[in-house]
Amino acid sequence: MDGITEITITDKDIDWVEEILDGDIKFDLPRRNIIKNLESIDIQAFPGSGKTTILVAKLAILAKKWTSATSGICVLSHTNVAREEIEKRLGNTEIGAQLLRYPHFIGTVHSFFNSYIGLPWIRSTGNPVEIVDTDFVCTNRWKSLPASFHKSLLSRRKTHMDLCFKNELGKIDLGNLSESTSTYKIAKKIIEKSQEKGYFTFGETLLFAKEAISNNPQIVDYVQKRFPLLFVDEAQDTNSFQWDLINSTFPNSIQQGFGDENQAIYNYVGENVTDRFPRENPLILPESKRFNKSISKITNPLAISNAEMIGASTTFECNNTIFLFNTDKVGTVLEEYSKLVLSTFTDEELEKYQSEGCHAIGMVHKKKEETTPEQFPKGVFDYWNNYNHRSSSINTMPEYLVEYFILGRNELDLTGEAHLQIEWVLKGLRILINKSTDTIVIENINSLFNSFLSKLDDEKQNIFREKILLIMNKTSFPEAEWVEIQIVVSSILSLFDVEFGMSDFLDWRNNTNITLSENSDEMGPENVFRYIDESNRSVDITLGSIHSVKGQTHLSTLVLETFSYNHNIASILPFISGVPSKKKLGTRDKNRLKCHYVAMTRARGLLCLAIPKDKVDKDTITNLELLGWNIRVIE
Repeated sequence: MDGITEITITDKDIDWVEEILDGDIKFDLPRRNIIKNLESIDIQAFPGSGKTTILVAKLAILAKKWTSATSGICVLSHTNVAREEIEKRLGNTEIGAQLLRYPHFIGTVHSFFNSYIGLPWIRSTGNPVEIVDTDFVCTNRWKSLPASFHKSLLSRRKTHMDLCFKNELGKIDLGNLSESTSTYKIAKKIIEKSQEKGYFTFGETLLFAKEAISNNPQIVDYVQKRFPLLFVDEAQDTNSFQWDLINSTFPNSIQQGFGDENQAIYNYVGENVTDRFPRENPLILPESKRFNKSISKITNPLAISNAEMIGASTTFECNNTIFLFNTDKVGTVLEEYSKLVLSTFTDEELEKYQSEGCHAIGMVHKKKEETTPEQFPKGVFDYWNNYNHRSSSINTMPEYLVEYFILGRNELDLTGEAHLQIEWVLKGLRILINKSTDTIVIENINSLFNSFLSKLDDEKQNIFREKILLIMNKTSFPEAEWVEIQIVVSSILSLFDVEFGMSDFLDWRNNTNITLSENSDEMGPENVFRYIDESNRSVDITLGSIHSVKGQTHLSTLVLETFSYNHNIASILPFISGVPSKKKLGTRDKNRLKCHYVAMTRARGLLCLAIPKDKVDKDTITNLELLGWNIRVIE
């Protein structure tokens, strides 16, 4: 089957998929129409509309009807949410297993173009591939650059992160330093030498994929036959370069984009998100089943889309509150919020929605320097001194090797930096090797990678790197593929003359409850503020960044004011209060709107904001109250 023309999705198919999906899922007519549609079209889906569930249902039906053994469905995304949803809802079914293996592909844009095009093309030119990681590789190149050139580049606001090819192979952006200067020539030579050793940034591997496609039309023919149907999940986060790559690789495949243009927030990692999504005349899912009309009313003013969201839930009706605080009372904001949570929800409700929880989040959460009085409060850390920005969203200690691998993948998806993923993979392998030998074979030194390499000769080092890459290139670690991974692990152990023996540590576990702590060898619950009132009732508030909660549903969310060039919430207060300025929206404010739209659409029950009192005037307070906000002053 080169195409999918013989596939038709019927109501009977949708009835079937409702039965196999866990949970009380019923698709109404608009959602059924989206599932049935097999044309090239985009789906603009508002928060809580069940976008990913709809996509998973559609994929399950297609997998059931798929007959080709050599062509498959391709699902690309900015993260692995779609894949995780398949594992969660269909993990124990044959349909789920089919979707997660050949001939189908479900993973990130980077992993697809690396696996199928970029890395094979690099190897075909005679270069090895040792490591693909932007920060590690650029730092390595910076160290190779003569120290006398560092000052010149830094004065031009160029850092180690600029020692790479970004927009075009062979071209570096070093400000006003032309190609004829010695600095430019030496920097370029260092990059080329680095690549000859097999060191590449993520961006460079995509540039090689672009080169391969441009020079070889047969690659495009192959990919289209291999994947006649393409879905792009979280399409709003795909940047212009990636869209160009996708469109030139899949020009005749059926393409469907799923996403929400109001939530394009991943340009914080340097990506230039464009207006490629949605295309003209998208199918729209305006109804959110997450929250009620009160929350949709106060969040709609932040949306950049023309269509408005409709809150359809009737589960909760809460007093959504803005806390206005004197800056000397910033330390009491979490306590006041906790009191409101306890007065809003019963203990039974708090227990029922414990997995969703209550969260306090901000746009800035990493403390890079001390906060000045003008910037205060600058980040989440200013609201609670115990906040640790290095913590992830997971909160128990890994007990199994697979959990270390999952943590590594989570780090890569969250930060885009492979050296963090490598660190977790190696931590797990170090424990396994040392446990298996009942001695310290691999020491826990500053560079764990070097600790492993120091035990191997050159030939074994190359094999070790290849095996680690096999683990790193996995987008997830489902039970069906764990035996495969164990074989790779066994081959790694043999390099160290360690026998592969079965132990509990090697068992597969589907545990997504794990937290990273500041000390790389110690783990435990972090970034949780606990409040206990006089009657011994308690609530836990999980702190984090806005980016870390994208895609989540909360019982309650508190959005904290933070500072980046200006105070973020204060900068968009005219929109939040329903009276936006008529002047053209700048890039920073557009990003603030999208970020806070994401933040303010997480809660199914209670939504709160915390803003310094001196940032909000009386007219703004009046407008906020007219929209339905409750105002509470902390002084």
